[in-house]
Amino acid sequence: MIKFSSVISLLLASNYAHSFSLPSSGVTKLRSWDQVSEPPAERGRRYGPNYSIDENQEPKELAGKTGAMVWAIDDSAYTHPEKRSDFPVGKWLESRPSLGICMSGGGLRAATCALGWWRGLNHLNLLQKSRYVGANSGATWTTLPLFCRQMLEKKETGKSIDYDEYLGTYDKDSVLEGKTELGTIGKILVESNVLDFKKDENDNRPFNDWCKSISDNYVDPMMNIKDGFNWQNDFWLDLSNAYLWNTDGTKYILDDDTFPFPIFVSTAYESKDNQNFFPVESTPLYTGIPVDPRKLGLKTSLGGGFVQGVALNADSLVNTDPVPTNSESIHFKEFANPSPVVKVTELTGASSNFGGSADAMLKLDLQNPLLRRLFYGIGKIFIPDLRQNDLSGFLDPGKYKFWSPTTGGEPVELSFVDGGMFDNLGVLAVLRRGCSTVIVCNACDVDVVDTAFKDVASKFYDVAALFGKSEPFMPDFLLKEGYKDTVNMRSQVFASEEFDGKPDSLMSQMRKRRREGKPLVVRKKLTLMVNELAGIYESRDVDMIFCFNGVVAEVDVNYDPYIDTTQCNYSKEEVSKLSALSSYTIVEGLKNVNFDIKQVEK
Repeated sequence: MIKFSSVISLLLASNYAHSFSLPSSGVTKLRSWDQVSEPPAERGRRYGPNYSIDENQEPKELAGKTGAMVWAIDDSAYTHPEKRSDFPVGKWLESRPSLGICMSGGGLRAATCALGWWRGLNHLNLLQKSRYVGANSGATWTTLPLFCRQMLEKKETGKSIDYDEYLGTYDKDSVLEGKTELGTIGKILVESNVLDFKKDENDNRPFNDWCKSISDNYVDPMMNIKDGFNWQNDFWLDLSNAYLWNTDGTKYILDDDTFPFPIFVSTAYESKDNQNFFPVESTPLYTGIPVDPRKLGLKTSLGGGFVQGVALNADSLVNTDPVPTNSESIHFKEFANPSPVVKVTELTGASSNFGGSADAMLKLDLQNPLLRRLFYGIGKIFIPDLRQNDLSGFLDPGKYKFWSPTTGGEPVELSFVDGGMFDNLGVLAVLRRGCSTVIVCNACDVDVVDTAFKDVASKFYDVAALFGKSEPFMPDFLLKEGYKDTVNMRSQVFASEEFDGKPDSLMSQMRKRRREGKPLVVRKKLTLMVNELAGIYESRDVDMIFCFNGVVAEVDVNYDPYIDTTQCNYSKEEVSKLSALSSYTIVEGLKNVNFDIKQVEK
């Protein structure tokens, strides 16, 4: 997440699923996915609006309706959709070590750090062995295109991408000599500037300017590298194929080289009431709310749950009754066709635009035309690109209709904003899914040794929140009570004393590493606290490895990696240095804490 004077990054992604034929009641259920046979490729388009499976589990055209899987949740532990053992994705996840990778927000700084983190993880063969990746905001500018590119090439060719080609290779000697390969993604980051946006009055797209700029700068360049691959349309609807059947024709997609299952986190609120906030998660299989908003004490009738992406933004349903919790059966609902189908790039951008987040957190009503002009005018003083471009459209949150499988009723319009309000690190999403080992990568914008003890909880607010110690990084009087008064109660999953103040606490160890000039990597065995408001329903021990952006003496003791988040265009040298430092931190830092993938349980 990006701070008040900063341009908030991005996140989220949801992808679009398979459709099903339903009985006249508009709902049906299966005991097992094994009952459903994969539709043959020669039957035409396999997913999306107007397509389904008939009562014999055969492909069928369904005019004017979309059938989609839905999952309700309750206030106890439940099975996340992708973890079902009868789904190919469930079997695939179980075959991997219980390792989750988390990457923080922080604008282009986070995107560049993420390039280095992925480069280092690829070098250690951890990219290919991890079970999950939880990403937020700026980290998704690198993570989402990398994931989509890899899945696209698997779909089209049956082969994985060469990660070295896209990420650059890690070589310690080259890092120390200041000679680092950028890779394809690095070159894209050098050319990018999310604030370099020009309005097109003839553009009738349904999503906002921020989403368009994210797509133009990061996704389109990555996906358009090779001609002949159809990714603009069917690809977004086809992504669930990998997770439901693990094939595209004769090509197997889920294998040892496949990218970890991604979870892009976000925050949402009902568009009619911007005082109440709740988490949102989007994956290639579904989008939804992992914690029932009613359990958070919010004044809402909206429950949580997940729907396949193809059903997002549908206006109505044939049957609006809720479904039981997804413990045993697979439930399908019949939706009116969304028009148009929401794309993954759209959701990713919509969940992180700085205007939406400011409007959500601040007491100011930025939808008021006068306040909007004032806010935008102040922004021009601090951010030069605002003086050259009309970015007023960035102040609008992305708005989408969502139907809750838990409470039913008609779909509700939600406004999507930055996930960093409650989970800037993407950690809670990974912990909810039971990972026993979690590597947390934080694109810090301040030096841990230069931060006064009294300021640690605000400067490192996102990490502090996991320990119930977070303090606002903006003036308290500007923040809505629905945000500032609930961050710790919704986010705390570890004991407060483990954060700072004692010799073996996380931040004390980070300061020690920094003074020694070593990579800022600290490994701690922590006990997960039960916190139903965070969606954590059982206590267990977790091997937590925290990796911070920071100066490392051996790389360059004089290098300042804390690039301001408002800077949205980097030189080749800046991308090279920061990504090199990040890759070094991962590779050498994990060695320093004696991490070995063989230690991680399956």
